[in-house]
Amino acid sequence: MPVTRSMKRIIEETTPLVIGYAVLELIAGGLLGVMTLDIELLPGLFILIPALLDMRGGIGATLGARLNSGLHLGYIKPGKVTKALKVNIYSALILSVVISVALSFFAFVTSQLAGIVSISFLAFFLIAVTTGVLSGLVMMMLAIFISSFSYKRGLDPDDVTTPTIGAAGDIITIIFLFLVVKLVLGLGI
Repeated sequence: MPVTRSMKRIIEETTPLVIGYAVLELIAGGLLGVMTLDIELLPGLFILIPALLDMRGGIGATLGARLNSGLHLGYIKPGKVTKALKVNIYSALILSVVISVALSFFAFVTSQLAGIVSISFLAFFLIAVTTGVLSGLVMMMLAIFISSFSYKRGLDPDDVTTPTIGAAGDIITIIFLFLVVKLVLGLGI
């Protein structure tokens, strides 16, 4: 019987979230559709977008999982800045910078090898790093808030944080991507 109650609780906690986040994903797709003209003005950007979205989701979900484990094990306390919390935040931020730089390089090289008329390496770099870091900062704050909030409310943060971070990561990354692309186009880089 405990397995049945556990399964029921998981379904009760996650179903509304997954449905809500499916709607957010549709909004993210709509925002990406609105960006089509800007993206077409920066050839090669189509190579970078999926990687940026995947990076943000991967780092965000990993951070959320580590925060949840820390809450369950007691070395992270809701609403308190512990050494373990700081280490996780710094690690996620450093990963965001390093992977964004790597993505800008690989997107540039891939577009060159594929013969795609491309934006400059500087443009790839600015778009990837600025989008990655800004969306990463927002995602870190969101992951900390959602993990702590769900834990305090008696919900299993493992059931709440991951779907939240996954969907929110896409929409937040696309919003920052949109703003950074507008900036790069405005600067004429």
